Amino acid sequence: MIQFIAEAQGLWYEGSESWLRRIQGNPMILPLSVAEGAPGQELLFHEDYFNSATRIRRGRVFQRDLRNGWDANCVARFPNRELSNPANVFNVNRAYKTADTQIPPGTEIELGEKGSGSRWIVVLSERIGLEGHFLTLKSKTLFGVLPELILEGIPESNRHDVVSSLNVVVEAASVQASQSVIDACRNAASHVISAMYPASIQSGKNDLGKLVKYLGTEKKDALADAGDLINKLHSRAKANAAASHGTRPVSRLDAELAISALAFLLQDAGWAVNE
Repeated sequence: MIQFIAEAQGLWYEGSESWLRRIQGNPMILPLSVAEGAPGQELLFHEDYFNSATRIRRGRVFQRDLRNGWDANCVARFPNRELSNPANVFNVNRAYKTADTQIPPGTEIELGEKGSGSRWIVVLSERIGLEGHFLTLKSKTLFGVLPELILEGIPESNRHDVVSSLNVVVEAASVQASQSVIDACRNAASHVISAMYPASIQSGKNDLGKLVKYLGTEKKDALADAGDLINKLHSRAKANAAASHGTRPVSRLDAELAISALAFLLQDAGWAVNE
């Protein structure tokens, strides 16, 4: 059975060809378009699930339908009072049905109005007959944890590793302990520095301490200081650090400091927006 959503007097309804019921609360329903794609049919994304920590969104896709009304006695308007309707007509401003379109995984889409939307990558695209076209989306943005990336500035050969390591930082920042956030920053900083200065790789790609020493010999003092700060916070975050060196446990502010130092590296490389 084809599913429908419809808007009437600013309220949204859902149902089928034969009935509608009012959607309770404030549904998140956004225009959907394929990024950089040619204008096509009008699509909407009806969000069912969103997790800001993992930056995952899941919902259903609908396309514009020419239908403009239902029989009034088949529409549940609760908690609004049912009105006398001799004509038995419930008119809607616009109606949408389950989208009959293919949006494969890997497609970049935009949610929201053109010019003020957000970019997402399709992770899963699933369909259940005519009943539902489901998309699982992953955000392309870093949700304010780090400045937004300038992807074309990152060397193509290093882009995947750099972006993947930064995604780990963003995901850890929302839900993980401070130590895990600092660990993620150390790994990301190693990828960033080795991508900025390929000659530093011989000093140890995964050893941030050696990469920092390389920066020092190249007189890149500010970058070296930022990397060294992350490296020292990582040392303090180790389980035996307090007993061995008499240091305090790392805090949330320490994790934020590591993130700020990582942001400095990205912006100085020209790989992130200079906010």
